[in-house]
Amino acid sequence: DRLWFKTNTKLGKLYYDRGDFNKLAKILKQLHQSCQTDDGEDDLKKGTQLLEIYALEIQMYTAQKNNKKLKTLYEQSLHIKSAIPHPLIMGVIRECGGKMHLREGEFEKAHTDFFEAFKNYDESGSPRRTTCLKYLVLANMLMKSGINPFDSQEAKPYKNDPG
Repeated sequence: DRLWFKTNTKLGKLYYDRGDFNKLAKILKQLHQSCQTDDGEDDLKKGTQLLEIYALEIQMYTAQKNNKKLKTLYEQSLHIKSAIPHPLIMGVIRECGGKMHLREGEFEKAHTDFFEAFKNYDESGSPRRTTCLKYLVLANMLMKSGINPFDSQEAKPYKNDPG
């Protein structure tokens, strides 16, 4: 069961990277069904797997610019408390949430999400942290904040990073 889940998640990521959203949607449906109870509700005992599925689905909706489904899924993902997700998964969810908030003009929410994404990517060692830091600076400028985003303990090491 676990091997099947991991294999199909990797296949889903491959479809996402290739931009094959039809095949990705089919895989996501199968993965999601494997994490549901008999009455069709999300099985919260499988919170970590659910977040992996949500992260992949959120990436797909972000790429497709489907803000309505993205927003619903993003909200659902933040309500799963039973999971201990990998920081990379939460980084993906928060980065996509930040982009969604930017598009909606909600700069403070975007700022919060990009900062959370940055911290998660930093913790997981992902190079996406630099991209999120750039988005964080953008959101900071758009909300006309007088606070320097590089004053935070997490961002200080990147203050003079040319990346």
